[in-house]
Amino acid sequence: MSQSKQKQKQKQVSSQPEVNSNNVDNVVNVEESSSQIRSADQVTERKRKFRSTVWEHYDFGSVNGKEKTICKYCKHAYVVGSGTKGLINHQKTCKMRFGQRSIEVYQNQSLLSRKRAIGNSGSSCLTLAAQHFDYEVSRIELSRMILMHDYPIKMVEHEGFRDYTRSLQPLFKPISRTTARRDIMSMYEIERASLLTMLGKIPGRIAITSDMWTTSNQKKGYMTVTSHFIDSSWQLQSRLLRFMYVPCPHNAENLSTALMNSLLDWNVDRKLSTLTLENCSTNNSMIDILLGRLSPSSLIMNGHLFHMRCAAHILNLIVKCGLDVIEFGIERIRDSVSFWTATPKRLEKFEEAANFLNIGCEKSLMLDCNTRWNSTYLMLSVALNYKEVFYRLNQRESQYKTRIEESDWELAKEMCDKLKIFYSVTEMFSGTKYPTSNVFFNKICEIKISLRKWETSSCVEISSMASNMVEKFDRYWNDVQGVLAMASLLDPRFKLKLPQYFFPLTYVEDKGLVEVKKVCNLCEEIFLEYQVKVGEKRSTEIKAICNSEFNHVDEMDSLDSFFSWNSESTDAIEKSKLDCYLEEKTLPRSSEFDVWSWWKLNGIKYPIMSEIARDILAIPISTVASESSFSTSGRIVSAQRNRLLPSTLEAIMCTQNCLWAGKKGNIIDGVGDIDVDDDNDNEVNEAADCSGATKA
Repeated sequence: MSQSKQKQKQKQVSSQPEVNSNNVDNVVNVEESSSQIRSADQVTERKRKFRSTVWEHYDFGSVNGKEKTICKYCKHAYVVGSGTKGLINHQKTCKMRFGQRSIEVYQNQSLLSRKRAIGNSGSSCLTLAAQHFDYEVSRIELSRMILMHDYPIKMVEHEGFRDYTRSLQPLFKPISRTTARRDIMSMYEIERASLLTMLGKIPGRIAITSDMWTTSNQKKGYMTVTSHFIDSSWQLQSRLLRFMYVPCPHNAENLSTALMNSLLDWNVDRKLSTLTLENCSTNNSMIDILLGRLSPSSLIMNGHLFHMRCAAHILNLIVKCGLDVIEFGIERIRDSVSFWTATPKRLEKFEEAANFLNIGCEKSLMLDCNTRWNSTYLMLSVALNYKEVFYRLNQRESQYKTRIEESDWELAKEMCDKLKIFYSVTEMFSGTKYPTSNVFFNKICEIKISLRKWETSSCVEISSMASNMVEKFDRYWNDVQGVLAMASLLDPRFKLKLPQYFFPLTYVEDKGLVEVKKVCNLCEEIFLEYQVKVGEKRSTEIKAICNSEFNHVDEMDSLDSFFSWNSESTDAIEKSKLDCYLEEKTLPRSSEFDVWSWWKLNGIKYPIMSEIARDILAIPISTVASESSFSTSGRIVSAQRNRLLPSTLEAIMCTQNCLWAGKKGNIIDGVGDIDVDDDNDNEVNEAADCSGATKA
């Protein structure tokens, strides 16, 4: 009896599929092997029905000649063994079971997408069309999302993100952070090649801005190289060419070498118009070195206009020079603001006192920074609104012992009134979506006129401040006057009328007329230089056309003298186009006027002047475009991510710049801060022997 029972048990065991749950190596992907799949009901040779509910999720099949148990969702095959524990455990963790659908369903299913169809009458409507999942496209879009919206690279390994993508498209295979970084580097190479082609096709010159920045976490110095140009559609464009690591020391020789190599790598060394840098002795020496390495014939006026000093930095120097004279006059206001912003409890008490006096707290107290004059202006302008609050707290709070005199408030009000023009001008030409060189000339003239009035002020402090500012103003004004005057002349609303109006007001006696004459001479020199350039270009085009039309060399030779004579006669006529442009009536004032669109439409009428306008109006008067990259990169190289390789940082910065430019179609402002994981490929921290922030 016992022997018969044992035989029955052996038969039962042999009828059950054997699953080895401990051997992970037995897992096979059926899609990669030849298989014949059968359901559990189709296994007729087995003598006993399967009682466990786990068999509802499995099929049986032959994989490479061996019988396997195959998951219906992920198609993983398990070697047939004993028991169902391994199968049950797999169903608890099977990722493809999330939607309770098999892979074949997703592979054979077409998705509906909206597409715009154009009818015979020209009208358009939205229609539904079939769309199939493309894994490679999804990978590219994932990299774009990470770059454009400042997501950390390691988010691709976050479980929540993977669950989300799996719910959207179960066929999307999750990637690792290393793969995501590799995709970003590949995208950088593609965008770089595309930008290189774009720069080679632009018809005009390229203006460059550059600046230096040293990270506080890595102690590494980085140089930005940003290009500015007007494309063939007369749209102002800006692209970040390099965000490169520059080893110490950051002297003129090393910086000029790094910048020159970048210009050569991008093949723009013979298409430069100007180089905008901050004002310092290192940059002055760097300009001299670059002018010695660049071909003078490839630059405007042999490089006399090559160096463009950052106007924002010049204004900062002028204002700081004036504030140093009256620093003592605002000390009590600064001490009071510092006292009430020192702790949250004091700030709450200050706001309660303001509310008690029915004074709104729309603007919070802010302490200025010694190196930024605009923060001093903002501190004083806000403090003036709470004048009565400071008086009340001085009477009620024993710890607050600073008493602000009435003369301090009067001086603060005078300073705010005077500095307001500097603040508005700085905000205006710090923009990057519109031309700034043509609108800056009249603003800088207004500042000079205001300074001359302040010198005669009855307030000793204001008069002394103005005298110091005038001295600094005159020191730097001549360095940028020529380019700015030329840019205003190319604005059909101003032309030569603007210098003729402002120069007599800004200069004493007859010096204003002398300066107007200098501007006229500069315009004529640039016009003659571009006339030769356009004439040579026309001659080349004419010869190319003739070569395509004439097959016989003798016929072409006989017409050489004619084309030479025709080119010279045309140049003589074009020479008067400058006078024709200047003699035309200026356009009426309009806030919506687009100077680029005007030159695009009038380029046929004034071909030489339009070439000049394309190059001059693209010149930025400040390094804001380059400095905006530092606010982004400062968040990238944080204390938690100080191991990021310079090559990865440059790829992220430059690719993000190109992607946003492609989205907006024109010049871009500083984009959001990027958050990047620091563990990619074991990037190491190489601390350089640098200290402090370097500005070159």
